[in-house]
Order: sequence, then C-alpha cells, then structure tokens
Amino acid sequence: VMTAAVAGCGKNSDSEAKDTAKKWTELDQTQITEAMGLGWNLGNQLEASSGGLPSETCWGNPEITKELIDTIKAQGFKTVRIPVSYLDMIGDGPDYKIDTDWLDRVQEVVDYVVNNDMFAIVNMHGDGYYTVDHSWLLCAEDDDKQTEIKDKYGKVWTQIADRFKDYDQHLIFESMNEEFNNDYGKPDEKAYDNINAYNQIFVDSVRATGSNNEKRWLLLPGWNTNIEYTAGDDYNFKIPTDKGCKADGKRIMISVHYYDPFNFTIDENKTAKTQWGKYAVKNYDNWGQEDYVDSQMALLNEKFVSQGYPVVIGEFGAQDKTE
Repeated sequence: VMTAAVAGCGKNSDSEAKDTAKKWTELDQTQITEAMGLGWNLGNQLEASSGGLPSETCWGNPEITKELIDTIKAQGFKTVRIPVSYLDMIGDGPDYKIDTDWLDRVQEVVDYVVNNDMFAIVNMHGDGYYTVDHSWLLCAEDDDKQTEIKDKYGKVWTQIADRFKDYDQHLIFESMNEEFNNDYGKPDEKAYDNINAYNQIFVDSVRATGSNNEKRWLLLPGWNTNIEYTAGDDYNFKIPTDKGCKADGKRIMISVHYYDPFNFTIDENKTAKTQWGKYAVKNYDNWGQEDYVDSQMALLNEKFVSQGYPVVIGEFGAQDKTE
C-alpha cells in the first residue's frame, strides 16, 4: 500500500500524443498530493524477474488487466504505483536500447491507470538490488564501474521519458527503489554520493526529453527510502538541481517507505509481533509506537514539505500473520 501525502496498445499516434500534451493541468504541491490521495502498489508483476529477465508472471501472479485497475479504483484508490524492472531487457552499450515489446507492455499498463483518471507512478525497481540477478544500478561499485553505470542509467531513463513525454500530470516518474549498498547499517558516504548522482542524472535526463516532461512531477528517494537516512541532518541526501524544469514552482517529490516497527510490519518469523499501538495488550513491541510515527512525519514535514517538496510514502503496510 502507498499514500501520496504525509499528512492492445503500444505507442500513441502523433495526433493522440499532441492532444494529450495539450491537456496538462497545473497542480501545485498541495493540489497534487490531495489529488493523488491513497494509492496501491501493483507489486510482484512488472518488477518480477527470473535469471535477470523481467517476466510479468514469473512470481506466480497473473497478467495485469484493465479489470484489475478498475477494481482498484472502485475500492477508492486514486494512485497506482507501478514498479518496473528492466535488467536484461536493456541491450548492450553504447545505446542500451530497451526491448520495445517490454516498454510497450509498461505503457499498456500505464494507460490502464491514467485512462481511468488515476495517477500512475512508474519507477525503475529491481535494477538496483544486490539480491537480483543481473542487477546493475549498484551504488557501491568501484569508481571505474560508476562511469558506465551512470551512462547506462541516463540513457535508459531518456528512453522511458521520451516514450511518455506527452502524457499529462497523471503520470509521475520515480527514479529508483530502495537504492543502497545492501548493508542495513548507517549509509556509506561514497555510495550515497552515487545515489545523489543517479537522482541528478534522472532529473536532467527526463527534463531534456521536452514536452510535458519539462514540468512533470519527479519522485526521488534517498538511502533505501529510509526516512531518517533521507531527512536526517547527519546524512548525505541532496535534492538535485532542476534547471530543466519549466514549471512555475518546484516539481520534485521525495520518496520514502515506512515499515516500522519491523517486528510487526513485515517480519514473517514466528517471533513476529501481532499487535501494535496504544491498544495492544499482548505480543507487541514497545518501540515504534504512535509517538514514533508522529516524530517521523514531523521530520519529513520540517525537512521537505515545509520547503515545497511533497513526500510520497510509496510503501507501507503489515503482513497478515494468521495461520
């Protein structure tokens, strides 16, 4: 689940694209988050992969249908986050061309959402995971590999952005997902510098494709989308410059995830906690309760929202622990 507030298909024809581009509606920081409302993650499908090859059904889910998105809308959700892995769907350098059929399918799913008057968030997902075969967007790699990684990253996002450049404000791009060095300790400064560099490349690449991408809202994570490591003063997150933005006002959002306390939210072991909060009476953790949630939201508000940068909590939730 996600929320947008802290608080046969293929390509469009040229005529359709131009028509779409004219329908842009300007939404400021408050208007965009209000319009996005509560969202839902289209998980374990377009980011699913096997042996480095993305495959929509390889993790056991069926193909995504328009009927599914219609059902999600009927439940009251206004936004769908669409995680996408590219991996071996990206060709060799220097062009790093994305497989056309795969990008067509991504566009088809996006169209299910935006044509339903919902917001779509499209990201690059498993390409930055150390636990995924053939991942490549790896922030802890040596400097000699970073040159190639950054070149590839910019060219891949240029292709994605160019495909969708005429879409209206209902489409939001998210640069990456839970990017870090696979160490759950405090951030490594050098690896964090690379994450900041990726975000800057993403912003520059998207804006350079022109059309509505010059004013589109762009969603950017810090270290592992962790609130403290993104908003805390003791770390290294940097909001990119956005010289290519032609909008009247900021067009950058901050992406975080919230899974605290881990023992209650996503711990699947038998030692997992089954209750949370001030009404819990047994099997609960005394850390991460309501006061902690309040403090985390206050931190995001002070660091970003009050400065004109909306925050999207792109993932949160708790596992069902019934037998």
